[in-house]
Amino acid sequence: MRRLLCTAVVLGAMLAGGCGIPAESDVTILGEGPPSGVSVDDDGSPPVQYARTDTNDLEEFADNYLEAAAGDAETALNRVKAFQAPDLAARFPTGNDIKVIRETERPLYSPGDSEITFIVQVVGTLKANGVLQPADGASSGTRYKLRIGSVSGQEGLFVLDAPQAMLMTDQTLNSFYQRRTIYWWNNENTGLVPDLRYMPRSVPTVQQPTTILGWLTGAPAPWLSDAVNSLPTGTQAADNVPAITNDTLEIRLNDKAVPPGADPGVLDRLRRQLQWSMQPVPRVISIAVGHNEPVRVENGEFFDSNLAYNLTDDPERFAILGGGIRRLKGSPRADDELPVIKPAANRNIASAAISASATRAYAAVVTGPAGQRRLRVADAPLGEQADLTEVVGLGGSLGTPVWAQLPSGGEDTQAIGLITQGGQVYSFAGAGSRAQRVEWQGNPGPVSALAVAPDGHRVAVVSEGRLYRAALSTSGDGITLGVPEQVLPPSLQAVTAVAWSSEDYLVVAGARRDGRYAVLDVTVDGGLSTVRLDDIGAERVTFLSAYPSNPVTGTERSSSESYMAGGEAFDVLSAPDKITTEHLAGPPVPPGSDAKPTAPFFLD
Repeated sequence: MRRLLCTAVVLGAMLAGGCGIPAESDVTILGEGPPSGVSVDDDGSPPVQYARTDTNDLEEFADNYLEAAAGDAETALNRVKAFQAPDLAARFPTGNDIKVIRETERPLYSPGDSEITFIVQVVGTLKANGVLQPADGASSGTRYKLRIGSVSGQEGLFVLDAPQAMLMTDQTLNSFYQRRTIYWWNNENTGLVPDLRYMPRSVPTVQQPTTILGWLTGAPAPWLSDAVNSLPTGTQAADNVPAITNDTLEIRLNDKAVPPGADPGVLDRLRRQLQWSMQPVPRVISIAVGHNEPVRVENGEFFDSNLAYNLTDDPERFAILGGGIRRLKGSPRADDELPVIKPAANRNIASAAISASATRAYAAVVTGPAGQRRLRVADAPLGEQADLTEVVGLGGSLGTPVWAQLPSGGEDTQAIGLITQGGQVYSFAGAGSRAQRVEWQGNPGPVSALAVAPDGHRVAVVSEGRLYRAALSTSGDGITLGVPEQVLPPSLQAVTAVAWSSEDYLVVAGARRDGRYAVLDVTVDGGLSTVRLDDIGAERVTFLSAYPSNPVTGTERSSSESYMAGGEAFDVLSAPDKITTEHLAGPPVPPGSDAKPTAPFFLD
């Protein structure tokens, strides 16, 4: 409504036309918001939350009603019912789920009327445990009506009739909640997997660690449940977490947290999980289990448990020119040879992915003309090169490869990559391996693009113009993807490309309602977004790449994003910045050559 829509205009200065979202607007603009992992030292103060009697202006009253549910989930229903007429409150459903909506058109209201109609997209449902569960499929054009008026014998306005659910706008979600990330060990216990939650800013700072501990002793977000390990059954906090003292956070759990006979690594993994989930403060955590003496864990003893911590501020960059991979000027090691790939093999390449662990580098390249593609892979110790070997069982129409997981140690581990062929997802390993079809617990349809998060267990895919997320499981029988959940970028009619911008954000490109393309950063649940490029023309975006931001840097989204449209490559800056041959390291391009850099990517 008026105040909410005016806020949107202030935050998104490119929208013109005064208060309200113009009918031709294609995206919802949200402010930058707090950085990821807001410190528990941050007071997190929410905006003012107005009461029923604070205004007699019908539009402002409607705004206030759509903010009433924000905050403590246990008292959300009481705050909402306080706005309602007694007869509506009496028949209003119980529960603490909040439906998050995004206004897609100007609300319908005529001065003097008692009814306001909101035209919205249903984003999802905010649960009491801070999980935003995405809505089941697109819902743009959904209409919700509020009837507002007076109640005999009582002062002020009341909601006389409303949808039978607590409602909150995405702008309220952005303003009244902090984004927090908690972590779970993957099924192999080799690394931590992020889980985005929403912490009400009304929760006092001293209580936030207790809230986080409650999330951890509960369950992972449903979409992650098959790919991660919960804490042992029955694990509970022995008491509320006391305030930080001497820069130390004290946590005490019952003896269920480390069951009798558990492997020796359980306690160490628990410490690491807790310290990452409580990030970025304090410097020291003191953990006690049952009646055991507390154990102090210093800051820095846990960072390597999260693969995203290895992300650099300045990644190595590459692009393909005339079938050969070239480094980009200005990126690290611009004058070095390519990792892994021998010079003689650097030809006929259409797309590529190069990743590195602490000891080895891995390359996957798609070669050959369109319709006759082949996937070839190689790996070698850092600083060395190896021959490319074809992956058996793939050919024809291949997408861009991506390395999902690299060996974490042990002779029986191997790298795992993903690629699309004919709309299906396949996994591949090292040299001489055979590709395997990745089974879905629920297939969304032909996949045209995919991207894997830094943790290697969360996957984003594009299918038939829609964006989905799913969890990748590599334990048990083969490699599988969990039930896909659709993620709803604001008002994009069709999504065409996706990459990971950070642990909690995706960078998404797609067509707006007017057929022109935009690039957005969207939370992995689709709840919030920021426009990076609001109009990049009518050419279809066919490819996106990004180097995710490190979770300890305090930035939510990547500063390294690139895309392809119309056969040309661009960097995502304040405006599209074309990548030309002048940006490439190595020998100069011969005069008169019409070759253009394509398929830009990063060493990850």
